Amino acid sequence: MLPEFLRPANYALILVLALGSAAAQAQQPPAGNYPFVYILDANGIIVQGPERTNVIPLWPVRSCFGWSVVVPGPDREVDLVEIQQLSGKTRFDSGPGIVVNADSDTTTRHVRQRTEDGRLQGVWCVNDADPPGQYKYKIHIDGQFRAEFTYCAVRFPPGQPIDLKSLACKNNFEGS
Repeated sequence: MLPEFLRPANYALILVLALGSAAAQAQQPPAGNYPFVYILDANGIIVQGPERTNVIPLWPVRSCFGWSVVVPGPDREVDLVEIQQLSGKTRFDSGPGIVVNADSDTTTRHVRQRTEDGRLQGVWCVNDADPPGQYKYKIHIDGQFRAEFTYCAVRFPPGQPIDLKSLACKNNFEGS
């Protein structure tokens, strides 16, 4: 299930909050596949984003990142396989359908998930063991490869102000 603020029905609200403009209410939900990042405050309230970017500030609990993939056809349950490979060893949450490899740098998540308005999304939040560097996500839906997203995870001092819109990966990684 998608977090409430990421549900397609809330895209107009997100745009209004992010842009502060009545004109944003007329915007349509985003098209295509894309990566996104958002920042939370100490109370778990979004203070920045979600922004279409692939730069992840390594702020434990405060930085969350994800992907959104178009799934053609009517809304339905699909088989999702998400392969997440990080630049080094970390600590992963485990649960049903999640397998962590022996090096603790890759997970494979198998779930049945319902599409919403023709989309699937996945979200992860940074923990204190996540390494800097390149993160890759490969998305398979109903046995077919659908998208790959490459992020760069960067350490920023915790108090340093940043603007997600202005960040870019050094190697210009781009999703999908």
